[in-house]
Amino acid sequence: MVRDYDRSAVPAVHDLADAPLVRDEPGFSQSVFRGVDQLVGFSQIGPEYPDGDPHTHPFEQSNLLVAGRVDMLVDGERVALTPYDALTIPPEVPHTARAVEGESATLLAFWPLREDRLDGTAYQEEFPRP
Repeated sequence: MVRDYDRSAVPAVHDLADAPLVRDEPGFSQSVFRGVDQLVGFSQIGPEYPDGDPHTHPFEQSNLLVAGRVDMLVDGERVALTPYDALTIPPEVPHTARAVEGESATLLAFWPLREDRLDGTAYQEEFPRP
């Protein structure tokens, strides 16, 4: 079961800058870190990252900008984020993000545990794969 974990491997600390990437594109890279019921995306967004089409998903997504500046497009409305700004996007609301011209940004996204990203957490020995 996805929720199983190795209690003897807890606590475990992982440096997300060294975690394997689940996405690696020009101007965008992302690694993920999981808990029992949640997943965190650690995204680096460069100024060369092209504007993406808005997308949706069936779960909410909370975001925290750690560094840089990001323009989010949420349900057709532009939202400018600066470090330590937090933003939650409800389920099924179209959204996309891009770094502000000339800057790089670090963004954390918080999701429920996503089956489609579990392979990216194989480095976490506290969560053995079935």
